[in-house]
Amino acid sequence: MIPTVKVIAGATATGKTKHALELAKFCNGEIINCDSLQLYNELKILTAFPTDEEMNSVKHRLFGYLNYDQKTSSVEWAKLAAKAIQETISSGKNPIIVGGTGLYIKTLIEGASPMPTISDINRQKTKELSEQNFNEMCQELYLFDPNLRYALLQSMHHQLIRAYEVFLETGKSIRYFWNLPKMKFIQNVNFDIEILDCKRDVLYERIARRFEQMLHNGAIDEVRNLLSKITITSPQEIFMKFPIFKAIGAREITMFLNGIYTFEQMKEISIKNSRHYAKRQITWFKHQISNL
Repeated sequence: MIPTVKVIAGATATGKTKHALELAKFCNGEIINCDSLQLYNELKILTAFPTDEEMNSVKHRLFGYLNYDQKTSSVEWAKLAAKAIQETISSGKNPIIVGGTGLYIKTLIEGASPMPTISDINRQKTKELSEQNFNEMCQELYLFDPNLRYALLQSMHHQLIRAYEVFLETGKSIRYFWNLPKMKFIQNVNFDIEILDCKRDVLYERIARRFEQMLHNGAIDEVRNLLSKITITSPQEIFMKFPIFKAIGAREITMFLNGIYTFEQMKEISIKNSRHYAKRQITWFKHQISNL
């Protein structure tokens, strides 16, 4: 009998954690994280990390294994998730994947095109150029492959760095590798996908209430402590260099701590950005995941 991997996905604040815990307790399951920001060991408040009580009630995998200055990808996560799924099944438990990072789910289920290994020399060259003149790096890529201008917008900082590494290493556009046959990360399992949703006004109220609670629980001190580990002082450079600052509220609180936002502005913008993010997630799941 082919084992089933349950996937609980959906926008932020739709109740994924609670639902997954209830299901795990009911069906002898283990939870595998699929939230790209909950991979980090910092900003647990802002990323709605499971509580210690929740983590102890059932086994949780792939939470908090990255430090703030580390990076990963959907492919790296998919490799780890496939291993976690196999280990969970081998132990007689049922794997339950939980999270809102749709690209990770899509990569695990569909597979990914093979990418070349990047040498340390080309990785360092790309790092130096991206830090010295990111615009020049982008324009060189766009000149080499004009179609990349539409596939990778200049705001997609980390994806463009990856594309430039591939260009230096192989002399080919990353789109060449995107079009290669995809490799699967796991075989002989069925995926049962459940996408949580709720009425838009209810979701927006949950988002606002949850952010207020995050502030009450110490989110500002959490960001302040993280910033104390970073020697860069420019907020924009920090946001570009460290993916953990994609967490809603991390950038806004940083701007508040730097005197750029007032407290009320920080709170209002954070809630607004979280709502916009939820809208994008809902659209993405509707078009990219629901038909898998």
